[in-house]
Amino acid sequence: MNMHNDTLSQLHLLHLDKSKADGRYAVANLDGFIASIWAIIPILDLLSSTVFFVKNTQAQYMIVNKTLKARLDIEHDSQIIGKTPAQMFGDKQGGEYMAQDLKVLEGVSIVDRLELHTYPSGKLGWCMTHKFPIYNHNNQVVAMVGVSIDIDKDNGHQLKNHEKLAIAIDYMKDHAEHKLTIGELAKQTGLSISRLERLFRSVLQLSPQQMLQKIRLEKAIDLLKNTKQSVVEIALQCGYADHSAFSRQFKQLTGLSPSDFRKRLT
Repeated sequence: MNMHNDTLSQLHLLHLDKSKADGRYAVANLDGFIASIWAIIPILDLLSSTVFFVKNTQAQYMIVNKTLKARLDIEHDSQIIGKTPAQMFGDKQGGEYMAQDLKVLEGVSIVDRLELHTYPSGKLGWCMTHKFPIYNHNNQVVAMVGVSIDIDKDNGHQLKNHEKLAIAIDYMKDHAEHKLTIGELAKQTGLSISRLERLFRSVLQLSPQQMLQKIRLEKAIDLLKNTKQSVVEIALQCGYADHSAFSRQFKQLTGLSPSDFRKRLT
């Protein structure tokens, strides 16, 4: 099973009931739900590659695991509980996370969202993020749960056993500045489009489109860090004819504009 879907399937262990009609997660009692999570925090603290948190309806942290605290370079719950992402990540990046949270608290779930988190500790990390509103039995949103699962940075050992996948990724890297289609990638590998998409999902837990986004963004970050090229020039080298589209996607994936990200790197 895909590790992200497997993570989502375990939410029932936290005393969550999922409605078959609308897919919503509901709790009979919020206090009981919170207590059940505190009971398993020692287990969640062992997940060094997974950030876990619960927030209230003001997007303030109620519960966080050890992984999030470590990446924020804090030790105690008192340093984060009751605070918002804007307070923990800074106005610009935290503001983006806050806006995302408020949409979730309006009832919009986020599933399989590729993100590059930049933590105040200096750590950069690719992850797949999931966020869900939690309802009471009166269909009112009473909280939200978030999980961000790290994506393996070093895919070399995985690709050794998947030659076709390695071909597709090498082609993406060599042609990141061009407009690429899944059909073109499938042709390069000799696989059908559906087979190639399944292979990406099963091995890397990413769609081909998400992998291409990741490759392009990593190239953009390298150029932002190591050159003085303008954002317009970098956008062109990363496959974006429209630099505004590049800036929008960059901000969506990182929470920062390219210019703000460059400032953080220096």
